Amino acid sequence: MRLHARSTGAGLLMALCAACGGGGGSPGSGTATLAARSSTLSLLAGSATESGNVDGAGAAARFNQPTGIAIDGGGNLYVADRGNCAVRKITPDGGVSTLAGSSAHCASQDGSGADAGFGFLTALATGPGNTLYAGDGLRVRAISPAGVVGTAATLETGANISASEAPYFYVGGLAADAGGNLYVTNGPGTRKIAPAGVTTLLDGVASLDSLAGVSSRTFAQRGIAVDSAGTVWIANSDATVSTIDASGKRTRIAGLSGGPGYADGSGSFAHFGQVTAMTPDGAGSVFAADSGNSVIRKITPAGVVSSVAGTPGAAMLQLGAAPGSLPALAGVAADGKGTLYTISGNAIIKVTLP
Repeated sequence: MRLHARSTGAGLLMALCAACGGGGGSPGSGTATLAARSSTLSLLAGSATESGNVDGAGAAARFNQPTGIAIDGGGNLYVADRGNCAVRKITPDGGVSTLAGSSAHCASQDGSGADAGFGFLTALATGPGNTLYAGDGLRVRAISPAGVVGTAATLETGANISASEAPYFYVGGLAADAGGNLYVTNGPGTRKIAPAGVTTLLDGVASLDSLAGVSSRTFAQRGIAVDSAGTVWIANSDATVSTIDASGKRTRIAGLSGGPGYADGSGSFAHFGQVTAMTPDGAGSVFAADSGNSVIRKITPAGVVSSVAGTPGAAMLQLGAAPGSLPALAGVAADGKGTLYTISGNAIIKVTLP
């Protein structure tokens, strides 16, 4: 099945204006001091005010509701372009092409290039050999550098789940480690899927019968990342972030349980809105796309949270010196060399850190 979550013209675009001033908006429930005011935000590809399906260079390219972003070892970016049912590739100089999928195949279908199909793209992750993994509804799809698409795993729902409840089980976050293990979040919990297909429950419910008391079963993206030490970082549904180390020890590292908010700080003094994606920084910390606040946050291993880019409550894209603003924030990827990439509306944004 395919969920339709497309934009509705100017209403969803929220007057996203590339590089124009303004921005503003009132801060959320909390306070923060931006940690990287000398950072800069620039447009890499797409348009803040227009959606579409156009391959091309930089601002000439068009996307339609991009929802996830990942980077490979060569600095190429990949974008889950949900509205176009395709995975797009962006070279380091901003050249956009379609790697796999097509608006003619808006359903999960293995194949090569435009003959492949995606039904409901969510998160992306790169694994060994620059294999790209894509969350696609109940499936995790594997995409080769040449654009050949297969199905790496399928998440179970159980026999008594209705079609309207199925999105609760969709892939909400995706990560891959150097050993080819996949880490997946969805409504019921978080799972590790080994290359041989063996699934290990990291948190959540082991039996679908345990969901009998869940009153609301809707799709929600929930970020996950794994760093070079094998530590798994998980965005929890209660607006907190936890880690699971290589020994299996789980620690709530940051955020205040009980609901969303916005504040930088350490441990439970920090507040998040909704963390929909995370990426390692290469030095033990992670960057988080706090889509609930439209701000990119940095979280250290000690649980210290700071804001890197974006302004809570801002309704217009503002580029230039940080903090800038990143309305309709989705996804985050880091190259490990001081550059972040994220999505704001239908635009792909480059954040250069100091």
